[in-house]
Amino acid sequence: MNLTYWIIAAIKIGFGTWFLALIFRTSYYLFTKQQRSSSSNNVQSILDHRAVASFGVLQDRCLQNRLIARAIPNGRLIDVFGIDNPFTTTSVIIYRRFIQKVGPGLHGTKPEKWLKFFKAASTTLDLILLQFRGVRYSLPLADLARQLVFISILHSFFDVDPKNVNLDDVGIATASINFLWVHSKTAPQWYPLGRRVVLEVALQQILPDKFPCSAEDHPLNIIIPAYETMWRVVLLTFVSAGFRNVDQETADQFRKVIERVPKCFKGKKSKDVRAMAVNFAREGLRLYPPTKRIYRAVPTESQSPPFFTYDEKIADIENCHRDPNIWINPEQFRPSRFLPEEFTDAMKEAYLPFSIAPHRCPAADTFAPHAIIILVVVLAKGLGTLESGSNVRFGNARLDGDRSALLPSGRLDMEDWRLEMKDAV
Repeated sequence: MNLTYWIIAAIKIGFGTWFLALIFRTSYYLFTKQQRSSSSNNVQSILDHRAVASFGVLQDRCLQNRLIARAIPNGRLIDVFGIDNPFTTTSVIIYRRFIQKVGPGLHGTKPEKWLKFFKAASTTLDLILLQFRGVRYSLPLADLARQLVFISILHSFFDVDPKNVNLDDVGIATASINFLWVHSKTAPQWYPLGRRVVLEVALQQILPDKFPCSAEDHPLNIIIPAYETMWRVVLLTFVSAGFRNVDQETADQFRKVIERVPKCFKGKKSKDVRAMAVNFAREGLRLYPPTKRIYRAVPTESQSPPFFTYDEKIADIENCHRDPNIWINPEQFRPSRFLPEEFTDAMKEAYLPFSIAPHRCPAADTFAPHAIIILVVVLAKGLGTLESGSNVRFGNARLDGDRSALLPSGRLDMEDWRLEMKDAV
């Protein structure tokens, strides 16, 4: 081969290398540009959801307008339950009275109160389980969780002694609330007056000193936001931590949480365990937020009657909590993601289980996460976990066959779930 051949070959090789480098650099540029664009879009999406939840979509965010924007989408709750609370009222006076009455007790609770709450919840579960004595495979989890949370909420807000409650009345009340809530979303044009009367009669048996009452003072004003949103989170957190596939770290932590709650809520020495326990509640709230979507009514002008109408804006909380661009393995139940070194600023922005200021739920910081994990531990101690030999049958081939499958969280999705205990109740 002559010199000319080698010169041409070298030129070809050099050009090929340069061409490949050009392709690589171009591809890398396009990829990073796409990643930056995706990240930017993702950040904007979270900001949009936060703007809806915080009433940033209103031109005038005064309290009166915020109440109207929230009350209009919740009007169905007035029709079905007859409640008049901050979620349904347009009255600034009623709103402020309710917050002054309930708010202070939700921001902070002394350790002794959590011990009392745990004892009341444990007593409640024991009383519920007496109904199933001698029955091994007939524990309906949804009914059981509803009754446990309902009575625990009555104890916390109305100082009710679980031993003085008729469980038949509780069963009727909880089933009626569930029925009416589902009805309000699926068939709002039909008003189930008979079921409402049944609920009222049951409540009067359970809380006789609260009746008769005005709409503003009705016990459901507290029961609906406190109990109705909590029972599903408690049940789903219990099942996720105790009966689904979790990593070894989570399994070890849950074992420690079961052992140390509620004692860890008392004393500075248990600070780390207390934070660990609360993170289980926070993870349950992330995966299964009590309110999946927040609705706001934004006023608009029209050229034809009615000249003043409303557009409905939606903050998709569930989507924010499961966005794979923000959360690593978002469908996995892993409380450790809330550790300070893992909980990023993006996660903080996207985490909205209790909405956002100026109407962030007053129970968000202390009451809700503490109550949730205490009730989860009461269930774990009383019913066992997969590790102790108990099992949950879902009546669903996919869920029964795959312990990694994400749990459904609709109000009717859990009706067929049943717990099998190692030993008969």
